[in-house]
Amino acid sequence: MPRIEEATRKLEAAGLRVTLAPNIAAAGEHGYLAGNDALRAETFNQFLRSEAYDGYFFARGGYGAMRILDRLDYDAIAANPRPIIGFSDLTALNQAIAVRCNLISFHGPMVNLDFFNGLSPEIERWFWSLLAGEAPLRHSFAREQVVLDGEAEGTLFGGCLSITNSLIGTPYDFWVDDGIWFFEDVEEPVYRLDRMLTHLRLSGRFRRVRGVVVGKLKDCGEAAEIDLLLREFFGSLAIPVVRDLPFGHRGDNLLMPVGARVRLSTDETSLTVVEPVVARW
Repeated sequence: MPRIEEATRKLEAAGLRVTLAPNIAAAGEHGYLAGNDALRAETFNQFLRSEAYDGYFFARGGYGAMRILDRLDYDAIAANPRPIIGFSDLTALNQAIAVRCNLISFHGPMVNLDFFNGLSPEIERWFWSLLAGEAPLRHSFAREQVVLDGEAEGTLFGGCLSITNSLIGTPYDFWVDDGIWFFEDVEEPVYRLDRMLTHLRLSGRFRRVRGVVVGKLKDCGEAAEIDLLLREFFGSLAIPVVRDLPFGHRGDNLLMPVGARVRLSTDETSLTVVEPVVARW
């Protein structure tokens, strides 16, 4: 809780008015969850139904969002679209919003990690620029981050790899043919990354993917092993693949708009959001 309170002060210093959810410090019989499922869903729904808030930042990931996907008020989300921002476990919510509401949501910084530690200047500029409706916006990466060359444009989708796999076969399974897929994860050894990618391949998910953007795979193995794995899975598809972009469990997360149109170019070593992702203020 002290980290969340400190991060809240930083957000308020940036000009935001912050309201903390009443169950944010809940602990006890529900262990890693901030209350039982009914409480967590209803608390979030009350915020979603209110006109008082312009966006929603999540405190942290972990696990628990999947448990309440079937309890959320998607009509309230669709009736008043506002930025909903989080990563890791929140991949489940991002995918559910895409499926149920056909709206953009955001894989991005969270209070307990990114805003507590602070965002780097470039990442912070990107964050506020995207949320202000600026476009096009271009993020550059280094040539050594290119795994496979190519150019592609399409809808950006993805998130935490293990959550994406867990949602296969559910009503919240979000995959975009002819899109650009991004993923990240934490503490998943290479053989488990292999298993999850194989599951997606055998499910037919890679047949029409136009490009792949890999974030930080924290504590997932050696760079050479991961590079080989990516080449094995995507080398025959003639699509651009880049890795180690600044999003994932290391913090200082680049805001990734799930459902936005983007362009990936290894010639220009850039990922570009080509259209506004929110209405301009």
